[in-house]
Amino acid sequence: MRKNNITTMYQQTITLGGSTAVFNTFDSQPQPTAHITKSRGRLKAYGHTVYLKTGSNFEIELFNPKTTQVLAKIMVNGQWLSEAGIILKPGQRVYLERFIDVAKKLVFETYEVEDSAEAKAAVANNGKIKVFFYDEISPAWKSNSGTTNWQLYPSTITYSSSPATFTSSIGASLNYCNSSIAGSFETGRVEQGSDSKQEFSNGYGNFSDWASVTSEWQILPESKKPVEMGEIRSYCTGCGTRHKKSSWKFCPNCGTPVSE
Repeated sequence: MRKNNITTMYQQTITLGGSTAVFNTFDSQPQPTAHITKSRGRLKAYGHTVYLKTGSNFEIELFNPKTTQVLAKIMVNGQWLSEAGIILKPGQRVYLERFIDVAKKLVFETYEVEDSAEAKAAVANNGKIKVFFYDEISPAWKSNSGTTNWQLYPSTITYSSSPATFTSSIGASLNYCNSSIAGSFETGRVEQGSDSKQEFSNGYGNFSDWASVTSEWQILPESKKPVEMGEIRSYCTGCGTRHKKSSWKFCPNCGTPVSE
């Protein structure tokens, strides 16, 4: 697997004899990564965009190559998945298949909206997944020659991976569907799917409140997937037989010349 060698800047403050000097130092460790997977296989990416059929379950693959813990917090459709985050131990890889606060799988659902500026603004965050990684904070240490404080910008906060507790009272709901809206386009959102058996355990740590690495992905309907040259199919204009070989000059079924 290719390593992501993004460099993260820290601040080092050294106090000696009443004078303070500030230096910048850098973390050259490979940085945490996030990917979109289906059945734990990474989807083909077009930049930072992937494509799924409606009703498809998927996972968010999280990996920590560092020698320290990191905290991953996730946004979907422009909103936080939870107030809690996922703590990744050094070298740990996690395939998150569900919502954190409710045991429902992540599923991509599509629908049609009108092709207007107002509708496009309303669905701007549809299918967007953003993962923020926060570094673990080590305690400050002192030396006999002075005081050296290492810290990430800005101050320290504490997070736990324990799920938040909430109650929900939702009655029967109706979902309006119209598959043939004139002048429309297809969009898709991350929704709650079927029940998930994935479980969490409690974890604690001190983490920076500024993300050291951010990974952004966009899930779009498969209908918007760009057509590659190898996927373009040619058919006989005479009988409709598919041309399976580019070397064919005539249709093997009816003899019609193959157009270039």
